Amino acid sequence: MWNMPLRTLLGLIGLLPAFSFGHPDKAAVIVPDEPFPKDYFRMPVSTAAIRLSGTFGELRANHFHTGIDISHVSGQAGQAIFAAADGFIDRVKVGGSGYGKALYIKHPNGYTTVYGHLDKFTPAIEKYVKETQYKRERFEVDLFPKDGLYPVKKGQEIGRMGNTGSSGGPHLHFEVRRSANQKPLNPLLFGLNIPDAVPPLLRDMRVYFLNPNREVQSSLPFPIEQRPDGTYGVPGDTVRLPAWRVGFGLRSYDQSTGNTHNKNGLFALSLLTNDDVAYAWKADEFDFDETRYLNAHTDYAAYETNGAMYQRCFALPGDRHSNFTRTENLGAVPLYKEIPTKITVKAADANGNQSTVVFWAYRGEPEPQPQHPDCIELPFDVENHIDMEGFSMTIPKGGLYETLYFQYSSTPRQPGTYSTLHQAHLKTTPLHKYCTLRLRPEGLPENLREKSVIARYRTRSRPINCGGNWDGDWLVTRVRDFDDYCIMVDTTAPTIKPVVFSVDMRRKKTMAFRIHDDFITDARAESLRYRGTVDGKWVLFEFDRKRARLTHVFDGHIQPGEHKLRLVVTDDRGNEAVYERNFVR
Repeated sequence: MWNMPLRTLLGLIGLLPAFSFGHPDKAAVIVPDEPFPKDYFRMPVSTAAIRLSGTFGELRANHFHTGIDISHVSGQAGQAIFAAADGFIDRVKVGGSGYGKALYIKHPNGYTTVYGHLDKFTPAIEKYVKETQYKRERFEVDLFPKDGLYPVKKGQEIGRMGNTGSSGGPHLHFEVRRSANQKPLNPLLFGLNIPDAVPPLLRDMRVYFLNPNREVQSSLPFPIEQRPDGTYGVPGDTVRLPAWRVGFGLRSYDQSTGNTHNKNGLFALSLLTNDDVAYAWKADEFDFDETRYLNAHTDYAAYETNGAMYQRCFALPGDRHSNFTRTENLGAVPLYKEIPTKITVKAADANGNQSTVVFWAYRGEPEPQPQHPDCIELPFDVENHIDMEGFSMTIPKGGLYETLYFQYSSTPRQPGTYSTLHQAHLKTTPLHKYCTLRLRPEGLPENLREKSVIARYRTRSRPINCGGNWDGDWLVTRVRDFDDYCIMVDTTAPTIKPVVFSVDMRRKKTMAFRIHDDFITDARAESLRYRGTVDGKWVLFEFDRKRARLTHVFDGHIQPGEHKLRLVVTDDRGNEAVYERNFVR
């Protein structure tokens, strides 16, 4: 594959005559199409001490962020959460991951607001949830109260800020959705009072060398610099790039007034060639069915390699998400040997603050296209099948963002495995859809078939259980990552370790346990299941998945006296751990 050291690219910059041009004006900020009401919703927290710790459209692992994250400046939980407008509670959802404890309020103007990661609800909702949990004998519930059963007024307290679910720290995840289709909308477009006079910070760029189908052949770092007047450019203003056409990627983040700690996401990103819009993207709304297209919108390989999120200013051919404008070249920039192309990249936040980088580019002598003699060519726009000895993979149409040159290799059985170790391409290439993976075992005893799983193999950490069902002599599952796969068996029961528990629990407010399994599970395998009883009757244990912790809050269901606790934890392959102890309450 063609490559050029960074110092060589730096050497190209400034070797050409600089062109004089004015700085672009600020009129080209992308604005939303829908006239969202600006005075209907209030902030769901007290504005005296807030910190915006996440924005709508922010780039997250495998998805776009669909709300704003509001933290207290103290970093603590427990602050009051208020209804953003009049309405009624339409949904209450409780789980160990995702939004944790979440409320959905439906409003008469056609919108629904969502409040996630709550520590607790109001007493009436807490009673409703707990009664349902005990009736169904399960912690995770998704409830839809009758319309109008729980009305709320604008500014009424509805819960407390928490750290439940997949939260990385105490905060409120706040969303605005259209009630009709549940599409999340950018809350910052609704006039919420969050002061912001700070433009996005542009960190650096990458240049991508593209073929006629807008597929990436190779890429290089592309240095930019901030100038004393706040604008951005490249050293010398002019570059010569050895390609017929190129695309660019920008690494940037936003901040708000008084908040310089967080690296928040952009609202809008655009690329202009000779002052004409070649690419435009905005985060005004998202479709949950499209959110994984983030892996096409960003440089997935750069993120997997070093954690850097570059937003593409061009669209890969298999990118179908709805947030970019369908321009003629979709961001691919043709270059000319004698005529320079003016390139302008603009990044904006939802308050209209904007940062711009401007430079000129010529075409240098194009490098030869890369060759892939030992790879299998897989077009992105058809269903693809790969069949090797003991290995079969089907990638559905729409599973790839661009034509893939599939790399496969195999390694003989490793200790603790029951198949060849199959390297299915590279982890730095994303998959959009689930693919069917079939592996054939080697040396697997008949009595271990029901304990067999297809695993993502790890040498220094726990393997990932991807599930699996038998189809004749083949073990079959569905995966959404390229990686090293093999067949393993799970015969080890989970572990249960007390965190807050003793014989005398009379002065304790809770009892808690940490549970653990020797396999991590992905979406195609069942995570740990648990059931807790006291004196044979089910009791509520709340599960915090990120800490693998079960907690029972003594709430009157266990009366004073001597009791017997039984806690059973079961993994995906039916291995069971049991913890039994007597205690006094």
